[in-house]
Amino acid sequence: MEHTEAHPARYTSPVAVYVILFIATIVEVGATLLGVPRNLLVPALLAISFVKAALVALYFMHLRYEKIVYGLIFITPALFAILLMVVLATH
Repeated sequence: MEHTEAHPARYTSPVAVYVILFIATIVEVGATLLGVPRNLLVPALLAISFVKAALVALYFMHLRYEKIVYGLIFITPALFAILLMVVLATH
């Protein structure tokens, strides 16, 4: 019996993730300092924050290498929060 791995895990450097998080933070601060209109600023900041939280969870909390159910545990409340923000913003 041979042991073959179906999908080898790809390695992503923590430094690369850190650089992406750093650039996202610079974009957030820059958008705030440039005086972007509030109706565009708030959704943009929320979207960038969601992406940053997902990167931290996936790479630094090692959810990327776990079973899919752990990722769903992270995604489900996030999707619910987005739904609530949309519903509250439309009223």
